Amino acid sequence: MKHKKSYLVFGAGAIGTTIAAWLNNADIQVNLFDKQKACDYINQYGVAVYLGEQPEKHYHAKIKAYSNLDEVPTPDVIVLCIKNYSLAGVSEQLVNKFGKEIPVVALQNGIENQQILPQYFDSVIYGVVCFNAWVDDFGKVGYQKKGPLALGHNGGVSVTEMNKIITDFNKGVETFNYPNLNDAVHSKIVINLTNSLTTLVALHKNDQSKSTAFQKLLTSMTYEGIQVMKAAGFKESKLGGMPSWLLITAARVLPCFITRKPYLKNLKKMVISSMAQDIIVNGGSTSELDSINGYVLSLAKKYGIKTPINDAIYKICQEEFVKSPFEPVTVDFIWQRVEST
Repeated sequence: MKHKKSYLVFGAGAIGTTIAAWLNNADIQVNLFDKQKACDYINQYGVAVYLGEQPEKHYHAKIKAYSNLDEVPTPDVIVLCIKNYSLAGVSEQLVNKFGKEIPVVALQNGIENQQILPQYFDSVIYGVVCFNAWVDDFGKVGYQKKGPLALGHNGGVSVTEMNKIITDFNKGVETFNYPNLNDAVHSKIVINLTNSLTTLVALHKNDQSKSTAFQKLLTSMTYEGIQVMKAAGFKESKLGGMPSWLLITAARVLPCFITRKPYLKNLKKMVISSMAQDIIVNGGSTSELDSINGYVLSLAKKYGIKTPINDAIYKICQEEFVKSPFEPVTVDFIWQRVEST
């Protein structure tokens, strides 16, 4: 009888909870790790995930959750579903407990995980998450669509190990081996740039579908991002229904009324972002601003690409995200700052 791999999903946030539930539903052995309050709830009530368009239809799963690493049974694979800013501290704890040889699947936005994790683990698979999800409460998560996940690595992972993990994941959610890992990562970064803008205006609470100024800001951010990626030598990866670079470019250069329909279609897909959950929902001041927006601006400077919209919004975020409590700003406020630069 073949040995079934066991997985420890570290982080019971939006992505961690959905993936754990989907793997559990596929009869994959999976445990969760998070803070005690979240684990107490999950151990008592389980987790519930639902498709955003069908909030009345929940999938419930009973998954064991741990908050004490000493109590966690040794898994075959660790799935890291935490932010880049937590990776170093968490990785040190995991290596002390399980050793550096344990395979890791890292599901973070940006490129920073590729710089941090090889310092701790011998075998790291990186993933690009091509769907949005959000936390309603402990153990309750909504998702925009089910997958896909694009996995890849930079060496140190055998073909057999990679195939086994992808086979297991595919039982729960569409997952594929993507050979051009960094193209996929940077294509996702272009889309993630707008998390800063949608957080600033609290898009999940404040409808901007009638604002042409917001449309111009949003499309300009991603258009500038594309120019930076092209200059840096990265190619487009068409993953998981993300807007194509051609569509983004058209939305930037053509009159708003011509591109209005596809813009509104994509705007509806923009549920609350992970950055908004960090800043608004959780009331924190730490976010992925530097690892996403700051990173793109550093590339822009390196390759001589002008990014006035991203520059202005990055500076506003730096000012506003440290305020407690955070208060959303208006599109007019952002527009005035952009025009003054």
